[in-house]
Amino acid sequence: MTGTLPHPKLHLEYHLWVAELNFVKEEIQIFEKHLAELVSKYTRQEVTAQIEHFQNSFIRHKEVIDQLKHELHGAEKQLASFVREVSGMTLESFRMDNHGKLRDQMNTFRKLYTELKQNFRRFEAEWF
Repeated sequence: MTGTLPHPKLHLEYHLWVAELNFVKEEIQIFEKHLAELVSKYTRQEVTAQIEHFQNSFIRHKEVIDQLKHELHGAEKQLASFVREVSGMTLESFRMDNHGKLRDQMNTFRKLYTELKQNFRRFEAEWF
């Protein structure tokens, strides 16, 4: 980024969120490869229906990751622009309205992804 850096705490939090989302996306790709192997090995309707459910859930989570990353990128640009506009003023006195919303979205994503992983692990333990 050029010019004045955004508020360090917000800037760091955005970057940590993006790194976390990138990690989760890579983890999902590993789960998807594992599911692809299972599809070729198992033909029981009950198992294949659950495999398809998890494939769809992983696809949806990757879409949410892309959406969150897009929103984070936009928020980071907005923060940088805001900092340039108020250069010389203390940022502690300003509140970034979208940051709390993004934090809530990240917390919700974490909760839902953790539940998905736990369900997937139970499925694996039950059938494989």
